[in-house]
Amino acid sequence: MLKIRHIAALALAPVAVACVSAFSCPAAARPTPAAGADSATAAAPPTRTVLPVLRVAAARHYGQPGNASGFSVIVATGVGQAWAFGGTNPGGPSTPIAARWNGTALTPSALPAGLTGFISDASAPAANDVWAAGQYGRYVVHWNGQGWRTARQWRSGQVTGLIAISTSDVWVFGTTVTGSSVLGTWHFDGTSWRPVTGRASSIYRASAVSSKDIWAIAASSGTDVILRYNGSTWWRVRTGPVLNGVQPRDIIALSDRDVWVAGNEVSPASAPRLVLAHWNGSRWTRLANGLSAWAGRLSPAAHGDVLLTATPANAAATGLIMHASPAGWGTTIVVASGLGSGVSDVALAPRTSSLWATGGILTRLGGEAAIWSGPMARAEHDPHDNI
Repeated sequence: MLKIRHIAALALAPVAVACVSAFSCPAAARPTPAAGADSATAAAPPTRTVLPVLRVAAARHYGQPGNASGFSVIVATGVGQAWAFGGTNPGGPSTPIAARWNGTALTPSALPAGLTGFISDASAPAANDVWAAGQYGRYVVHWNGQGWRTARQWRSGQVTGLIAISTSDVWVFGTTVTGSSVLGTWHFDGTSWRPVTGRASSIYRASAVSSKDIWAIAASSGTDVILRYNGSTWWRVRTGPVLNGVQPRDIIALSDRDVWVAGNEVSPASAPRLVLAHWNGSRWTRLANGLSAWAGRLSPAAHGDVLLTATPANAAATGLIMHASPAGWGTTIVVASGLGSGVSDVALAPRTSSLWATGGILTRLGGEAAIWSGPMARAEHDPHDNI
């Protein structure tokens, strides 16, 4: 499974986490069958909440003392290895940052000179083949195991998605969630970058199982659509009523029979509601928990489960990390502090049961980029729960 990253609001977050009633932890939430869905598939046992504790494993300040700085993305590259990316001064003139993470310490890594803005996406086919992109800087950079180089930069538009399947198979997407596609979709074949026309030109988020199986969210008039690529052709995937009224925000394809879409039910009369949709190879199922929060990024957990970052819709400076399986919602981790908090991205450390989460710590002078670390709580099924 190959996963991409996309930009989220800069998270400002500190020390302890717990599942708290103020954010309606969905321990007993159940998958909600969409009209026409198979009720036997949707009516699965709920999950139990086991409360984990994360700790601030590293905090760094970048840029001017009064500026905030933060990590937007974390991508694991091996056992005890990851890259954290972000930038300085969100909302103003920014400089991108990159650092290697070994589970206990951060090592800064110099990026090519002249780049601006936050790094918002990253993808790593191998430890010596890491790609990262800046949304508003409109660039892609590549790590070859020894140093960074600028692989491509565009004059206008935004980079909203990135997939690196190998050094000779890289996709960049440049359509915003509002449908603006100034940059469009580009593909790198190891030698040259080429624009991609047709349905793929409106993709803003994607995830790859392999070079011949890519799933994506594309902007469309009315409801956005799910596309799939077989190595030569993109076509529309029918989701029935499962995504009706939902604005998709992220997608992750764990296999051809395990695909997740995260998004929000949004209406003028009510706050956004968090929604997950799951494809099991034959049908789509919708998981809705009633939580008023903005969907962030999806990340794989163990055994085909997923993790989802989210931001409460009440504007509280707080971050959420949510665990879900095809059976329903599991643990919710809330990252909170007096000055403000949040989480931008999360990854399961390879071959462990530990989480790494990125964001930032709001301070009285500005803010610091942060990485949290802690155990992944199990979401167990209780045989005594009734449907």
